[in-house]
Amino acid sequence: MDKIKGNYRRHRFIALSSLHARDSGEPDPFQQGYDDGFVQGQEKGLHQGLEDGRRQGQQQGFENGFREGKGQGETAGRADFEQALAPLVSVQHALEQARQQQLADNTDSLCALVEQVARRVIHAELSLNPSQILTLVQEAVGRLDSTKGPIKIFLSSDDHQRLGKVGINQCGDYPLLADGELGTGDCRLESDQQQLLIRSEERLQNCMAQVRDELENEQ
Repeated sequence: MDKIKGNYRRHRFIALSSLHARDSGEPDPFQQGYDDGFVQGQEKGLHQGLEDGRRQGQQQGFENGFREGKGQGETAGRADFEQALAPLVSVQHALEQARQQQLADNTDSLCALVEQVARRVIHAELSLNPSQILTLVQEAVGRLDSTKGPIKIFLSSDDHQRLGKVGINQCGDYPLLADGELGTGDCRLESDQQQLLIRSEERLQNCMAQVRDELENEQ
């Protein structure tokens, strides 16, 4: 048997029930079933689509909400942490300032004590050993040019008197004179062309400046 060549499609014959229904004027049960199936399919598809959309929307909303909530939570948490930390930072700064002030006060108190003790030691040393004054005068004379005329040496009245009691009235070839405006340990040297004033207080303050620097460097 030869095969029929060409394009062809299967023919679907109308069901007998449909023919009987059409002849009798009744609704076609096949068409009715088709329509009902179509409607049910639409409803089911719509319901399924809504359910899938709702589920996907919930998942997407959850993920977006989680990210946004996490970011907002981190920002809010950081702000709360910084706000809570601010008083601690202020307290830390205040404590550091108080510590620095305490160190400065301790340095001032210690320097004042050292200066007071040094002043007493110097006065006692010069009083008990007047020859120390002569040593200071000799150092001062060595800083002047002796070729520029004779030198006059002035001491405080107390120092001049102490040296006089031990028989010292001059330093080398230069006489020792009294000056009531000079303090203990001070001396003034004069000639026709030069003058030199040395005060024990200035020497003491220079020493105290070095002491203060050493104390501050150790802090």
